[in-house]
Amino acid sequence: VLSDGECNEGSVWEAAMFAGANQLSHVVAVVDFNRWQATGRSEEVMAISPLAEKFEAFGWSAREVDGHDIEALAETMRSAPSDHGKPTALIARTVKGKGISFMEDDNNWHYRIPNQEELQAALEELNGS
Repeated sequence: VLSDGECNEGSVWEAAMFAGANQLSHVVAVVDFNRWQATGRSEEVMAISPLAEKFEAFGWSAREVDGHDIEALAETMRSAPSDHGKPTALIARTVKGKGISFMEDDNNWHYRIPNQEELQAALEELNGS
């Protein structure tokens, strides 16, 4: 499991190159592609799109999926490997803080935890109260 920001690291691509070159078809990487990293938008810090094509260039099969759709994620994982002799990259498109209005797509929540009032408000939103 990787984050999109983590894909800026050379060690990720060294491992990707190794897995592709050695046809490690039982390797599955799930990338949480929420478009944020610690200091800003992923594309502004270091453009990583098109991410699926980058994995494919390293000899992987790459598939994009709604990272909030658990059934779609599970089905995509069940179908891996999708190409014989290739590792699989699942690019899970997500939204940071999904489901909580005041946290959704807000990078401030990369660093902080909710206070008691915010926690209660978040739980109420998640529980539909």
